[in-house]
Amino acid sequence: MRLKNKVAVVSGGSRGIGKAICERFATHGAKVAVNYAEEADRDYPDAAQDVVDTIVANGGEAVAFEANMGDKSDIDQMVKGVLERWGKIDIMVANAGVCPFEEFLRIDEPLMDKVVSVNQTGAFFLAQACARSMIEIKIPGRLVFISSVSSIFGGELQIHYTATKGAMNQMMKSIAIAVGKYGITANAVLPGTVITDINRFQLEDEAPELKEYFVKRTPIGRLAKPEDIANAALFFASDDASVVSGATLIIDGGMSINMQ
Repeated sequence: MRLKNKVAVVSGGSRGIGKAICERFATHGAKVAVNYAEEADRDYPDAAQDVVDTIVANGGEAVAFEANMGDKSDIDQMVKGVLERWGKIDIMVANAGVCPFEEFLRIDEPLMDKVVSVNQTGAFFLAQACARSMIEIKIPGRLVFISSVSSIFGGELQIHYTATKGAMNQMMKSIAIAVGKYGITANAVLPGTVITDINRFQLEDEAPELKEYFVKRTPIGRLAKPEDIANAALFFASDDASVVSGATLIIDGGMSINMQ
């Protein structure tokens, strides 16, 4: 088990990529704090508890923690709750994100503020709170950020989203420098197109031809699954990556290098 006796906090852990990360970490021995937000999960009220129940049924340990990643006080309260339960935090995964597709000229201030507060500011304060606890009790922890290949290549209907993910990449690199002297690493996983709740309606219902286009663009002939992203997060969270810090890892089946 690569994460035996480790404690991991995973934001946005109730569905999609976050769910896959929680379950993969648990299979490798981690105790998992499954974060969810009531607003984001209003259509899936039992999702976080379902993840916890699955982990427990398989012999693992997990607890659901409600916290809005756009609210620093919520983040601090969640981290406090995790520390009260398990006494430490070894791994943080900043996975929570929102990406409401919208045209450039129709993005208003409330929408922009929401995307920035969850994707960028929330990831910062979660990393800060977790890193502070790691430093206080001298844990050589792991900070893992789930960014996006869109942070490099952009997207017409994702201008607000790509801006926050680009900022996340640079933030991660600076954090890696700041926490390295404490033995803490920081890295980012950059998924390509992955079918999750954030894009399923658009790719499978509204524009299935877009999904077909992405598959054709991908040299390996398939889109990534949430479990593929979880494997990359597991690498960064484990001792296998103990000297890897400030790195970005693209997981997209080669689509981003196929310009034809």
